[in-house]
Amino acid sequence: MTSTEQRKQTRFPEFAVSGSPQQMGHAIGEQFRDTIHGMSEVLLERFNRSAAKPVTVEEADAVAAAAVPYAEAYLPDAVAELRATVEAARIPFERMMLINVRSLLSAPEEAAPAVADSATAVPEGCTSVMVGAGASASGHGIAGQNWDNDPAMDPFSAVITRRPTGKPAFMTWCQPGVIAYIGLSDAGFGVCMNALNGPSRRSGVGWYFLVRSIYEARSLDSLVEKMKSARRAMTANAALVTPEGPADLEITLDSVQVLRAGDAETLVHTNHCVHESLVSYNDEHTESIYGQSFERKERAEELLGEVSGSGDGRVSIDDVKSILSDRQGFPTSINRYPNDDPKTGWQRSVVSIVVEPDEGRMHVSRGNPGDNPYERYEMG
Repeated sequence: MTSTEQRKQTRFPEFAVSGSPQQMGHAIGEQFRDTIHGMSEVLLERFNRSAAKPVTVEEADAVAAAAVPYAEAYLPDAVAELRATVEAARIPFERMMLINVRSLLSAPEEAAPAVADSATAVPEGCTSVMVGAGASASGHGIAGQNWDNDPAMDPFSAVITRRPTGKPAFMTWCQPGVIAYIGLSDAGFGVCMNALNGPSRRSGVGWYFLVRSIYEARSLDSLVEKMKSARRAMTANAALVTPEGPADLEITLDSVQVLRAGDAETLVHTNHCVHESLVSYNDEHTESIYGQSFERKERAEELLGEVSGSGDGRVSIDDVKSILSDRQGFPTSINRYPNDDPKTGWQRSVVSIVVEPDEGRMHVSRGNPGDNPYERYEMG
């Protein structure tokens, strides 16, 4: 195998678009038509693999259609982009919308919110590390995470840079058709995310629309106010580096709570609630805490502490990569491998991502870190 062929196996497809929502959506739909169709076909099958109650195509379409008015009221440009993607990709709009609100499939149908079982809720685990400029060896903020999820998503993934007219440019690793995922913006935001234990509901703004609003933000305060304005449909976590330093947002149906790094300028988040107003969720919603969340958080904090206590105490990109590659407790380690967990054992660290928003740079391993190299992507 040549070096060029090897690189194709370790790099994701890359694409850049710019302009109006319609122009960007149309370009994405044309470029990734086959990928979007493939993702649409496999999505429901993969969801039903672990669902307590399988969902039919008709039921899924109904959930997607019901989410449209909330998304359109919250981020009309994002929905306009999706409509253009649909036109170019030649796929039913409900199927495209479902790619973006698939987490709502596991929410309860009744009006009163309730917790979704962990086997049917958004299944990604993920360990996130945030480092502020003052604690970073480069003098710039860093965020990184492992994306513990379904390996079947790998062929449907790419790195897409969007340069929307009048808004911050941003680059994300994502499945094409998803309006926003893990990445960075030229407004200084680096975005990682974790599944979080708590209630959900089928009516409201889906998670990826909340993530897209991070990329449209220019300050942490404006972002939090924007998120608070939404009728949020689920509990989830956004692990960020921002122009104001590291911040973690624990987002629930009823609140958006902000965790700050303090003097240490470092934060770690996994898959349970940390904010004092939400820690009761850890007892009330134990079934939706993704495996070994407490152990992974403790281990990542221990490793960060070791870096801070040695040398000049500053955390480098390689340090973050090393933390995310850690195998203590293998296979249910920070660097996660298939295991015998009855609910999530078929998942693994599908990718590991480290973002440097001030540098416009992202490092992504295609597969478990340590077994696979981190490839560098530049927003340019």
